Amino acid sequence: MSKQDKLYDEYLVSEFENVAREQYFKTSDGAKIKILTTKAPKKEAIGYTLMLIPGWGSVVPGWEQVIMEAVKDFDILYIESREKGSFHPSKNKTVNDNNRLALDVKEIVEHLKIDQDRLVTLTSSFSTLTIANLLGTKKIKPILNILIGPVYQLNMPPTTRYLMHIVPNFVINWTKPIWRWWLVKYKSEDPVQSAKYFRVLEESDFKKWRAVAKRVCFTKVWDLYKQIEDTRVVIIGMETDKMHTVELAKSILAVIPKAEYIDMKTNRAAHSGELIEVIRKLLI
Repeated sequence: MSKQDKLYDEYLVSEFENVAREQYFKTSDGAKIKILTTKAPKKEAIGYTLMLIPGWGSVVPGWEQVIMEAVKDFDILYIESREKGSFHPSKNKTVNDNNRLALDVKEIVEHLKIDQDRLVTLTSSFSTLTIANLLGTKKIKPILNILIGPVYQLNMPPTTRYLMHIVPNFVINWTKPIWRWWLVKYKSEDPVQSAKYFRVLEESDFKKWRAVAKRVCFTKVWDLYKQIEDTRVVIIGMETDKMHTVELAKSILAVIPKAEYIDMKTNRAAHSGELIEVIRKLLI
């Protein structure tokens, strides 16, 4: 077994998935969204909820180190968005655009009666488009928002942005080797990051990917970032990350009023328990 295969096997296992409560929330358009929740131990709880919305197709094991550190004293709300394999589409015709993705989150937060004065959001890459909508249109108002490797548009190989609209799903499945090559050669800082991306590809449901990608692949959220106010935003940069460049992070930092910036150097550090230590300090 190759080193890459061994790393891939590690990302098949998630302790958090074993301990969390799994639920399916029915949204206002009739779709069902998978959420995972845990409560912090009473003696250790600091009274905050950490809401994690992972990036495009991202799987739980990719966030394992972050979550298992956070469960020690945070309540956890983990939301799997509409491009994930767990998503159950509505029988009615639904437009899976950025506004709908944000509305899903708003409805979940309200349904669970989460105190937004004690809510910390954590988003990464694609899901920062969702938080831009949530905050820019004031759908929610958390006390703290952590954006890891933020983007203003869905990051994908150039030609697939157009192929999503014209090529059948079974043909898109044939492009997986191209995606793997693109991720390794251009978008991964090390084999660990590649392994996480590979599991995303292996578990992908291109029908669901396409239903969302067609609606968001040309969406840009610069104006939404500019409208964020009265809520604290901290952008996490990663100097060595090829997928989420420091230059892009700082360009987004520049348009969000009063946003703060922390560089965690590597993608691996930003997906480790070290990130939770940073968040704890920010809440003091």
